[in-house]
Amino acid sequence: MGFWKKLKERVFSSDTKTEENIEQSVQSFVVSEEPKIVQHDNETNVTELTNEVIEIKSTDTYNVENEFVIQTINEEKRPIEVKEIKSEPNHNLKSKPELVQKSEKQIIKELKKKNKQEKKEVKVERKQLQSALTFSKDIKKLSKKYKKINSEFFEELEDVLIKTDMGVKMVLQISNKVQKRVKPNSAPESINEILVEEIYDAYDSGRYDPRMHYKDGELNVYLIMGVNGVGKTTSIAKLANNYAMNGKKVLIAAADTFRAGAVEQLESWVNNRLTGVDLLKPHKPGVDPASVVYDGMKKAIDGKYDVLLIDTAGRLQNKVGLMAELEKMYKIIKRTIPKAPHECLMVIDATTGQNGVVQAKQFAEVASVTGIILTKMDSTSKGGIALNIKDVLNIPVKFIGLGETVNDLVEFNLDEYVYELTKDFMEDTSEESDE
Repeated sequence: MGFWKKLKERVFSSDTKTEENIEQSVQSFVVSEEPKIVQHDNETNVTELTNEVIEIKSTDTYNVENEFVIQTINEEKRPIEVKEIKSEPNHNLKSKPELVQKSEKQIIKELKKKNKQEKKEVKVERKQLQSALTFSKDIKKLSKKYKKINSEFFEELEDVLIKTDMGVKMVLQISNKVQKRVKPNSAPESINEILVEEIYDAYDSGRYDPRMHYKDGELNVYLIMGVNGVGKTTSIAKLANNYAMNGKKVLIAAADTFRAGAVEQLESWVNNRLTGVDLLKPHKPGVDPASVVYDGMKKAIDGKYDVLLIDTAGRLQNKVGLMAELEKMYKIIKRTIPKAPHECLMVIDATTGQNGVVQAKQFAEVASVTGIILTKMDSTSKGGIALNIKDVLNIPVKFIGLGETVNDLVEFNLDEYVYELTKDFMEDTSEESDE
């Protein structure tokens, strides 16, 4: 089996795995020989949005403001009373298994409904990613222009790859490897699968894990960085939503006190578009960001939060000031949790191309960046920037932003990324080879 078929198989295996999970879930629901009915009393769940004002004493180390307004969602829940009723032998056994059987059908119905929704979400993500990553038209034009590959063909191929923002160094590396593997005077289509494999290997050479560091039962601290206008605040909100929708308790610390409107933007997200996410904000504009981080750590630990997302200032004009500010934040975080922050994510606007790579390089000089969030991938036809970032900085892309809605932040998947980047011209090649 060729590389392309293996790649395609991996991309679409998620649907099969979902089906298998459904079957396993159904099989695990076994009706016991002795029927059992569990009755649950109705649960009272009252959710109320409140503003809590916390008085904080100033310390000698930090210039902490006297007051912070913390927006929280308080939930009062009455404990669920569970009554277990076991059937007695020889006492109307016919009716009770019927009730259990009905419950089994309901569970199967819910599992299938969930499966259908997951499939729908996967299709939407693929459609968005496809619109964001496409350079196949240029590859097709190149294949039609040349009957046989030669030095001029590879020069034009390199130009096509450079236009995707892969970066000159990465492009030359890929081109040289393809030339070594292909036979002279071959048809242009013969390089397609080799090209896909080399693009894949160029990113995967470091074997980086794109998954976020996360541990259950602990506070996971994530520091988010990026220049103004790249979608940093929006990415924080979407990231918070991802964890909240998975049942995690999330707190955002609005430590970008430099940009006007940064705190208000986060507040708008939390109030109007997020559920189960709390926001810690300074009482006054221009507060020392380190003091917000200090109080955010305290609030997150005392409140037993699972995730703390820290927004930071997005200025690069004064790298010395930024370095000092980040260093102060690091000290505060590590004083409480020595291994934190667990992730330092850099947000980059994919539409800025090489400028985005330059920004990432500048931030990497003053901070230990562990991952990249690529935003506005739905607004660019140049999808190669992820390869360039990895090549220049050795930093993996962890998320891709594909739109403005709260659910439009997806985990980076190398298989799907390369598949969507190359599928248009590869599908044509596959069809021709099958004929």
